[in-house]
Amino acid sequence: MQPRRVNELEHDGRRLTPTTTTSSIRTGSASLRPSPLAGRVAVVTGSTRGLGLAMARVLGRSGATVVVSSRSAAHVQAAVDALRTEGLDVTGLTCDTTVLSDVEALRDHALAQGTLAIWVNNAGVSGVYGPTASTPVDDFTTVVRTNILGTFHGSRVALPVFLEQGFGDLVNLYGEGDRGPVAMQNAYASSKRWVRQFTETLQRETRRSRVRVHGMNPGLVTTELLTRITAQKGYEGRLDVFPVIIALWGRTPAEAASPLLRLVTTTRPVYRGLHGLSLVTRAVRSIATGRLRATNRARLQVSTLDPEDASRRGDDR
Repeated sequence: MQPRRVNELEHDGRRLTPTTTTSSIRTGSASLRPSPLAGRVAVVTGSTRGLGLAMARVLGRSGATVVVSSRSAAHVQAAVDALRTEGLDVTGLTCDTTVLSDVEALRDHALAQGTLAIWVNNAGVSGVYGPTASTPVDDFTTVVRTNILGTFHGSRVALPVFLEQGFGDLVNLYGEGDRGPVAMQNAYASSKRWVRQFTETLQRETRRSRVRVHGMNPGLVTTELLTRITAQKGYEGRLDVFPVIIALWGRTPAEAASPLLRLVTTTRPVYRGLHGLSLVTRAVRSIATGRLRATNRARLQVSTLDPEDASRRGDDR
């Protein structure tokens, strides 16, 4: 399926280029606010809750028409309703990013809203915690399909649109493992290493164009992806220290999403939420504000998986 050609925008009888900045009026307020993304349509996959929803909110508050998506129609409608109550221009569509035709439909839906200028590949899953040798094959495959194939599908449908119209910002989400191995989280960590290599390759392939490709590692974000964990039987105890780690370095979805605006309005190739000195300053701030107290720590929801039971279920199919 070939992407449809996107024409220039018109506003008050004059043509706008993609970088034109207009002002928006907040309902009930007499003041004008800069809208750096006015006239642009932005897609965020996996954006009906957590970090994805927060990123959709950041883009919408900056003037973009936002398209939210997830595999659940109910979650999509709830996210659309919530963002519209905030006065944001938002629409949504169900989409399984592992299915190319779903992602193509999401692109076409976005093009119907106007000039598609931003695409964020955020949809992802974490996988079962435990050694690779006993990781259920179905679980590993799910992580690969969602984190790797989903990122490829989103990039594959968005980039031809951007290249044809001569501009656009593609953002791929990094995560723990994009810089090196992480024991007991091999599926997730390896997938994020792939996303980083894939993104850096796209940056080389598009460097002679005006299309910008960015990598974004938001750091530890206190969402269900982080706090709801399935662990292989016998490895649950290794997660006991995790609430302390989250207390020291965890960020709210709103905090983690805020740098997205800087990425899609600059040529910056990558953003990292936690690195170098920021690790120290974040930890000191967390201790000073009492986040390390047991009563303030995030509560993990850990479910246990017996790999032998999972293997037997697979043999029965």
